[in-house]
Amino acid sequence: MSGEGELTTELPSFVDFAPLEAHGHYFGLTKHEWVPIIMSAVIIISLGLFAIIATMRLKKVPGRLQALLEIIVEGLENFTKTQMGRAAGPFIPFIGTLFLYIFAMNMIGQIPLFHSPTSNFNTTIALTLIVFFVTHYQGVKNNGVMGYLKHMAGKPIWLAPLVFPLHLMQELLSRPLSLSMRLFGNIMGEDTIIAIFIGLSPFLLGLIPVPMHLPMVFLALLGSTIQAMIFSLLASFYIAGAIGIHEEEHH
Repeated sequence: MSGEGELTTELPSFVDFAPLEAHGHYFGLTKHEWVPIIMSAVIIISLGLFAIIATMRLKKVPGRLQALLEIIVEGLENFTKTQMGRAAGPFIPFIGTLFLYIFAMNMIGQIPLFHSPTSNFNTTIALTLIVFFVTHYQGVKNNGVMGYLKHMAGKPIWLAPLVFPLHLMQELLSRPLSLSMRLFGNIMGEDTIIAIFIGLSPFLLGLIPVPMHLPMVFLALLGSTIQAMIFSLLASFYIAGAIGIHEEEHH
């Protein structure tokens, strides 16, 4: 229920219980429209505090928490290097942060009274725009304006009138749309199915709800991890392509 008299397949969040008018506007947004923003802020603050606390007392002989963090960092480093090769170094923090942030946003929806911000298209398109600007900024920075345009034109040069418009449409339209819609569609679908199963439980199984949605929760946990990996993988692939790493390896 996102508002009075408005039916929805979303489960309620703690924001819905705030003593605020459902259809009122607060800084231009309704209470329901604030949900993904608040959830994203909760994740950013939580991840930031966790990182600060976990790295306050680093030791040469790591404890369990430090060992876990080192495994995660090493895994993200290897993941980025696999896609970007020798150019991976400066982008490991960006790709790693992107993965952890999206992973946390996907997972938080499995906690009662929380929602996945990535089930809202505004969140996924914002993430996509960040990747979009980083990709093309790095492309121009590493190749120069003319060099990047030449890269967009492809080879052989006589096919440029055909290749350049297609490449431009791919960069400006198809890649951003597919990147944002894939993440949004999968997470929204998972959360919607779980909400439907929870809503049907009392009717199908009696007065005492049985967690018939539990198998879907496990699938959602797997899907959330995979979607975070896919988004990060494609982001690193796009950046590497803009820099020209893939062309160098091909030659």
